[in-house]
Amino acid sequence: MLQAIRDKTTGWIAYAIIFLISVPFALWGVNSYLGGGEAVVAATVNGEDISAQNFDTAYANYRQRLTRAFGGTIPVAFGDETLLKNQVLTQMIEETALRQYSLKKQYSISKKQLGELIRAQQDFQIDGQFDQSIYEAQLASVGYSIRGFEQEFRQTQIMGQLQTAVNVTAFTVPDREKQFASLSSQTRKIRVVTRPLNAEAFSVGETEIEDYFAGNANRYMTPEQAKIDYLELNLDSIKALVEVDDELILDRYEQARDSYTAAEIRTASHILLTVEEGASDENIEQVNLRLQELRAQIIETDDFTGVAREFSQDPGSSADGGNLGEIESGVMVQPFEDALFQMQVGELSEPVRTAFGWHLIKLDAIRGGGTRAFEEVRAEIEDEIKSEMVENQIFDIVENLSNLAYEQSDSLLPAADQLGLELMTSEWFDRNSGTGIARESKIRNSAFSNEILREGINSEAIELADNRIVFLHLNEYRPAEQMPLDDVRQVIVTELKRQKAGDDNIRLGKEALEVLRNGGDLDQIAADWDLQVIDQGFVKRDSPEFDRELLQRIFSMSKPTSGPVFEGLAQRSGDYSLLELSGVISNDWEVDVERIKALAAASAAVEYQSVLKAVAGSADVVKTPLSELE
Repeated sequence: MLQAIRDKTTGWIAYAIIFLISVPFALWGVNSYLGGGEAVVAATVNGEDISAQNFDTAYANYRQRLTRAFGGTIPVAFGDETLLKNQVLTQMIEETALRQYSLKKQYSISKKQLGELIRAQQDFQIDGQFDQSIYEAQLASVGYSIRGFEQEFRQTQIMGQLQTAVNVTAFTVPDREKQFASLSSQTRKIRVVTRPLNAEAFSVGETEIEDYFAGNANRYMTPEQAKIDYLELNLDSIKALVEVDDELILDRYEQARDSYTAAEIRTASHILLTVEEGASDENIEQVNLRLQELRAQIIETDDFTGVAREFSQDPGSSADGGNLGEIESGVMVQPFEDALFQMQVGELSEPVRTAFGWHLIKLDAIRGGGTRAFEEVRAEIEDEIKSEMVENQIFDIVENLSNLAYEQSDSLLPAADQLGLELMTSEWFDRNSGTGIARESKIRNSAFSNEILREGINSEAIELADNRIVFLHLNEYRPAEQMPLDDVRQVIVTELKRQKAGDDNIRLGKEALEVLRNGGDLDQIAADWDLQVIDQGFVKRDSPEFDRELLQRIFSMSKPTSGPVFEGLAQRSGDYSLLELSGVISNDWEVDVERIKALAAASAAVEYQSVLKAVAGSADVVKTPLSELE
């Protein structure tokens, strides 16, 4: 419980970790304290629960990623909360079903493979080398234990194995590749005349403005707004009030000393002389004697690197002077590892026999293996103990606040006075946006609910994804109002002028199109309009000369047979374009390898999505309505 107190994700490191595991963080919140000890479930997949707290956190992370992707503001087209929440919950259900299916089909990953994958992540490296201290620090910065992260990472990699299995079996047939190549590399000879929107050429009368305003009054309303009083229970602020005895911190350190001990990492180099399979004892001994000679040469010249470059038969390390980089226990074959982990820094081993041949090993450095000092981890342990102590107190605090807010439902001030909390007031906000506390959609939804807005009572406890609990009360309300005509006059004038100009463009464009289809000439029409014909010759589907809207129409036009084909396009901007298509070349011979690869990748993606949907579709899923999760 309340693991979310420690599981905070902030900064670029958090996004790196989220990217690595590709699964929303599972953060346990205080939700269970607010429902008589039983956690609310967002969905159940084959008997496995997805908690409402996990769902809230996944949704919050998704919105954060959208916000970052769009430069701080999510476009209106993406802003429908019900749609976004359904997307997130569906993804979580599919991921849960897929993980269950992968385990059922006995996909697995060994401890060695897991270690290699983690060490290969650049976020845990310095100068291309895995660094244990960076690894531990970055996980700690987002509240993840090593065991917890590795468990999540392992599950993600196991699911990735299933995706890889589907991808490698995807294929395309030659006929489809040929058809795809023909269509994707097709070029079309096109000429275009575009009549631009000229809104300023039109005037608008007062009567038109008034009539338009009257007929579209609902478009010109101020949004309803609210201002709230609220009490915020921040778990970190509660922890700040808790004092922990030094002796208790030291006892916890002694009990968990093993968890503060880093794995020992050794940097080594070697020289390998291989032994052929089935070699006689005499040949094996000859290789050993040769390695003894090289050992004597190294001792005499103190040039391990040079000897390794010249004589080592390990193709992976000889060019680098035998350098093997950092080695952790469990990575190398046993005889090699036994010798390496008994050596001192700078020591040169006796010949070591393995299945690969005879080795000389030089130990270059040792890192890790030590235990972090008490003073180094004191603050971390203190915070952990405080979190546990708060867990034991939070129920009473929340329950007291809930009771006070309910018993004196017409104001939060009595509850604030009795518990010593600061009663705060928000700025004005509407249903879709706000600042401060009103940035939270849960706060806005609650503020505009019937209970708060119409009945004027205190809200129930509202748990936010970042470990806060809020109670709110309506301070002031502004209903939606008709905006004065003078405030929107210029907007209406601009809209009416654009409408007139657009309608005129369409009228003239259609007249010109009829002329062209009856034998007219595009150059003459361009001259009549005092415009230029844009002639780019043969263009491709992704030609930069034309925007996407024009290209889509160009490549949807019928092929010419006995003469040019003409089309007209009323663009969203209000411009009107006349299109002349006079030739089509299907470049069947021009097979773009990269596009064929893209086709195969797309086919693989479609097949994987089919598997995903099939697995999720066959799962026994029970979803809680979103309205009950607010």
